[in-house]
Amino acid sequence: MEDKTIEWSKLFSAREKVHKMYRSIWDVPLIKKRSALLRLILRDGMSLLDVGAGSKGVKEEIEKVGLKITYKSMDVDVNVQHDFYDIEDVHEVFDVVILSEAIEHMSFSEGIHMLKRLRDVLRDGGIILVSTPNIFHPNKFFTTADHKTYYAYDELAAVMDLAGYEVKELYRSFNDAFHRYVLKVYIFGFLFRFLDIDYAYTIFAIGKKRV
Repeated sequence: MEDKTIEWSKLFSAREKVHKMYRSIWDVPLIKKRSALLRLILRDGMSLLDVGAGSKGVKEEIEKVGLKITYKSMDVDVNVQHDFYDIEDVHEVFDVVILSEAIEHMSFSEGIHMLKRLRDVLRDGGIILVSTPNIFHPNKFFTTADHKTYYAYDELAAVMDLAGYEVKELYRSFNDAFHRYVLKVYIFGFLFRFLDIDYAYTIFAIGKKRV
């Protein structure tokens, strides 16, 4: 029933647009840590809403990077101190919104609704950073029991496009001990490609609010 609200033809068109930027998962650039993207999109004096903030790991990373921003968090877990516990309670606007490892916990239509709602709390031209488990990894999506919806890199970018964002860049992230990193990325990388299995755990998408 809920799928009737989804504009499937527009979604498929948006996905084809993504394929022109990244023809396969292997065309998506690899980074080691999320902090590299925080350095890329954040500047001193900005305001940020961290949605699905959990234990506020994003805040800790920002502090380590040394950026001075106004940080606010939102999460449904009332056992942790947050500024908001429901997105409908947010009546401010922010320069940046982060939706980290949360969209996969929602149904497909709920995820689109959340992205559209987050667009409302972004300033014109504001930036959103969305992350989700990489489904090309053999088990990353299935390590948490309450995951509901999996997103391939192209599907995530297409859904963001449908919700009113211009997707600027996609990234894959993988970090490990030096010897394992070298083995997976440089020595056995060809084998992963041949098997169409990725060692990267997470997909990140950077979008800009379309005005």
